[in-house]
Amino acid sequence: MDTSGAAHALARVSAELTDVHNVAGGLVVLLRSCGTFLDTQATGLLIENARGELELLSSSTHGAAELEVLQAQLDEGPCIDAHASGEAVQAAGLEECQRRWPAFGQALEKGGYGSVHASPVRWQGSVIGAMGAFRRSDRAFGDDEQVFSQAFADLAAVMIVSLDEVSGADLRARLDETLASRISIEQAKGVLAERQGLSMEDAYERLLDGAAEAGRPLTEWAGAIIADAQGRS
Repeated sequence: MDTSGAAHALARVSAELTDVHNVAGGLVVLLRSCGTFLDTQATGLLIENARGELELLSSSTHGAAELEVLQAQLDEGPCIDAHASGEAVQAAGLEECQRRWPAFGQALEKGGYGSVHASPVRWQGSVIGAMGAFRRSDRAFGDDEQVFSQAFADLAAVMIVSLDEVSGADLRARLDETLASRISIEQAKGVLAERQGLSMEDAYERLLDGAAEAGRPLTEWAGAIIADAQGRS
């Protein structure tokens, strides 16, 4: 494993931990940094909602979001298994993916992915979600890569919950608040796609770029786009 690359990736994510007002943006940085180092083309995060069901929280790309949402809808896939077992899950090659997850395996083939890995997202002994990584090649994830992936999943938990001590009720409130922020991001993505004639993938990139250029938290920037659209309607 490239220890220099790992150090830079972890340093970038650690810097995001200091900004408690930009959790949504920080999670995108985390997922993209993890994906860059692991040589994956899609990474995403599913988190338990108040009903105990997994729900999309963040993704590196729109395509990654679609993979994570599909797992939640099918109740099938590596993130579902990692959340249920509390252990890392991986499959290399489409044959293994389709054997383990028939419906989701077909989606992987259609999307051009050949290997997958999922790490549980844990907080104080509880599994609160899972982080999935999807690679176009059929190369398996090595031991060091799996350790690195789990480290990023643990950092995601810290970023979501923050470093404060939280009770069970406070944890639920934090998760609900973070999940709610995803709604505004999806709405803003739709506004940009419709206004500018973009694909949802390109609209997501435009949203991220706009927040970065404006120096504003991602959720705040998404809210501004929605408010502007409502003002024009």
